[in-house]
Amino acid sequence: MGEKLKQARQRAGMTQAQLAEAIGCKQKDVSRWEAGLIEPGVLTVKKMAQALGCSMDDLV
Repeated sequence: MGEKLKQARQRAGMTQAQLAEAIGCKQKDVSRWEAGLIEPGVLTVKKMAQALGCSMDDLV
């Protein structure tokens, strides 16, 4: 999921910090998700998809 998240974020023209602010988390969480160190919960994936203008399927 990490690489898909990173690609979607970059396509949306957002930084990790901007995505974190949009979904109400910290930049280090976004960094860890993109690195594959931790996995976000379903509700967080939904928020990310909305913020990035993509579907949840695009991220997982």
